[in-house]
Amino acid sequence: AWICEEIIAEYHKRGLTSLFHWQAELLSNDKLRSPQYKNLVFSAPTSAGKTIVAELIALNTILVRKRKALFIFPYISVAREKFLNLQRLWRIINLRVRAYMGASSAPLDSWDAAVCTIEKANSLLNKAIDEGTLDAIGVVVVDEFHMVFDSNRGQIIEHIIAKLLYASTHLSQQIQIIAMSATFANLAELGDWLNAQQFETDFRPIELEERILIGTNVCDVRTFRPLRALPPRSEVPSDPEHIVQLCVESLSSGDSVLVFCSSKSETEKVASAVSAYLKDSLSQEPLPDFHRFIKKEALSSFTEFFRNETQSNDEVLLSVIPTGVAFHHAGLTVEERETIEDGFRGGIIRILMATSTLSSGVNLPAQRVIIKAQTSGPCALTNTNYSQMVGRAGRLGQSLKGLEGR
Repeated sequence: AWICEEIIAEYHKRGLTSLFHWQAELLSNDKLRSPQYKNLVFSAPTSAGKTIVAELIALNTILVRKRKALFIFPYISVAREKFLNLQRLWRIINLRVRAYMGASSAPLDSWDAAVCTIEKANSLLNKAIDEGTLDAIGVVVVDEFHMVFDSNRGQIIEHIIAKLLYASTHLSQQIQIIAMSATFANLAELGDWLNAQQFETDFRPIELEERILIGTNVCDVRTFRPLRALPPRSEVPSDPEHIVQLCVESLSSGDSVLVFCSSKSETEKVASAVSAYLKDSLSQEPLPDFHRFIKKEALSSFTEFFRNETQSNDEVLLSVIPTGVAFHHAGLTVEERETIEDGFRGGIIRILMATSTLSSGVNLPAQRVIIKAQTSGPCALTNTNYSQMVGRAGRLGQSLKGLEGR
């Protein structure tokens, strides 16, 4: 009843007509709204709907408490996506949403809600403390809160939280903290630190099948029991890890594939191998099953658009895009990355190789996620990274089933 009708109508337009049980349970907790405005730390799988919970609590802060909301996201690409989404949503009730990322910033009195990167949020809070305006902020939402344990940026998140906790004991009104992530190994410990309500759910709206590839056998990821064997007829001589084969298998069913690799060079190498196989197969008779999902005209137009829009001179990238394949890593320009993301979302790019940065937050779902084994150097795959990566598989409203193999 406390959610305004205009916002409910807008959610309905977006296909969201009801809350999941866990969302309704959490949002019905009066302690999170009035009068205590208790802090909250909660965990839910990717695509379970964490963001809407945070949005609605923040909306209550703005409309009822007449205070501002601050959203913190780890990466510029994630923050930009969330900013645009929130701006479109809250514009209908005349709320002002501003961005603090990269070179973007705005004075405190010019917004009702701000979307920031971690570093920008820290600067914004420091400025508010210096100017004595911190009590204008009523709620701070921190997404991907597991990054508090990150060796590089975790200390900045700690500084932010410490300031908020200290300020809340010295201000007439508490600043509420909403911390959320898909992966918390120590929820209780974080809850004690934040003096927060704790909530955890394993609800996932889309079934996720987790598999591990051992040799040519697709096995259960927990028991290692073989479930099926890859058909030998489709083996590729230069594909010892069967990445090409797994990609083609998905493409033949019309599915999109996201392949996580351990390095920038690896993404380019794998993309080139998959693209070369597709190109060779499409030149032979009879045409392979997947040919109907390679939209040549659309890809030709997209390649031209990509070249003109980004002014890219990356020869490897420009050579693989015409086959519906691309790669995504920090070595590309912002324009290149964003255009590739749009192409993947739009179904023009069907197979995308990426480094782990893409696993956090940017909404690029795929029917199959493949994590390529790291064959040299120290293993960088943590439980948190793994959970973030497989969370890209089968996101709600965009595919029917998530399948992860490696």
